[in-house]
Amino acid sequence: MNATIRTVLGLGLVALIAGPAAAQGRGGGMFGRGNAAILLSNASVQKELKLDDDQKKKAEELAEKTREKMQENREATQGLEGEERRNKMMELNRELGAATHKAIAEFLKTDQAHRLHQIALQQQGAMALANDPGVAKKLNLTDSQKEDIQTIQQEMMQEMRTIFQDSQGDREAAMKKMGELRQQTLSKVEGKLNDEQRKAWKEMLGAPFEVKWEEN
Repeated sequence: MNATIRTVLGLGLVALIAGPAAAQGRGGGMFGRGNAAILLSNASVQKELKLDDDQKKKAEELAEKTREKMQENREATQGLEGEERRNKMMELNRELGAATHKAIAEFLKTDQAHRLHQIALQQQGAMALANDPGVAKKLNLTDSQKEDIQTIQQEMMQEMRTIFQDSQGDREAAMKKMGELRQQTLSKVEGKLNDEQRKAWKEMLGAPFEVKWEEN
């Protein structure tokens, strides 16, 4: 179980470098939604994983602590820019991942962790392919593929920043555009995979699952 949960926890954290659009509200924002702790607090995911009442309570408590830590991490990098900010955020997220791993391993079962892993991958999409070392290793990505995928991801992140900055407070419209951009980016990234890798990637995603988010 521990190895699976460690993989889960790595997903979504690097994505928070996108800036103020990340981890807003109870749903955790577009980027925070790929984080295991945030997903575990979602009612539709809890139902899919068949969490009992005690697990649900622990999941809510963990999610709240994770949201607070995400906010602290963003505030800690406010004065930084570019690569320096990205590196610092990655460092802070690794620390958050380790703490979350310890907490989640105390109440999640093996089959639940496996399904959560799949759901987190589905939520992350291209981000998982670009940022998660475990995914890259399992898919046997070449250095050239990694570079191409990173380039595509960086282009997406820049476009997302632009969308957010140009939204003029229209969060719904911005989220729609970002969602469309994520799908386009995923298609581009998957286009860099060979047939064997695409098959393995599909197997890693498992059965499609639609997370139902309720925004406060």
